Amino acid sequence: MNPILSSKLMIVAICSLAAGWFVMAANAEVKQSTKQAQANKLISKTSFQAEPAVTALQPKEIMQPFYPALTKRTQEMQKALSADTKCDFPNVPLSEVLQFFQAQHGINIFLDAQALEQEGLTADEPINVSLNGVSLKSALNIILNPLGLDYVIDHEVLKITSQEEANQTLIVRIYPVADLCDTPDDYQALENVIRNTCLDLRKKNWSAAGLVIGSPNTQPIPQRNSTISIVPKCKAIVVNETDRVHNKITDLLSQLRQVRKDQEDLSTEKK
Repeated sequence: MNPILSSKLMIVAICSLAAGWFVMAANAEVKQSTKQAQANKLISKTSFQAEPAVTALQPKEIMQPFYPALTKRTQEMQKALSADTKCDFPNVPLSEVLQFFQAQHGINIFLDAQALEQEGLTADEPINVSLNGVSLKSALNIILNPLGLDYVIDHEVLKITSQEEANQTLIVRIYPVADLCDTPDDYQALENVIRNTCLDLRKKNWSAAGLVIGSPNTQPIPQRNSTISIVPKCKAIVVNETDRVHNKITDLLSQLRQVRKDQEDLSTEKK
């Protein structure tokens, strides 16, 4: 082959290879730029759709209405007392009535025979009542009140005892009220409301036997040692009272908080 022709062919080949390399490099750069543009677009889109951070402070809420918290069994007992019941007792002994409720609601019921004896009663007291569509606690009130009896939740059982004994079974509970009280006057006002609406000032101070002339039991029943104390540093009220009174206090505080919320919502709507 002619040496001159061979040299020209080699130069053409080298130029072709160089051109191909430049084309490949250019394509790679275009692809890289496209990927970067897509990535930037994705980041921009994600940033646009992100939810704004919540900066407003949420209102403070009471975690539980009182301390110490109720045990699991006590909660189950209160739930059973609020449940509907149905019964038909034509002169059925009291002990059998309680056994019926115990089986129907799955709770432990204890009959305080000693307290009944002090009231001149026995476990065979006849019960004549038919009820439907009322709560268990209402049924118990209807059955027990005419006999001078009552019920209390004591040691995680429902104890049927005398009204006087029930009035002496006190429980200490601490109510956090920081959301309801700011000043000493607020605490005093709340204490007065509790005393005036939740405490039964008409409790009997004398036993039925003590009202009989010449009875050896003619003596006053000891007064309850119930107390209400304000503890400003803990922003709480400490109450030593019966379970029934505590239920009233819990309902009262719940209603006061609801009234406050309704008033705040109304003010917001007006604005």
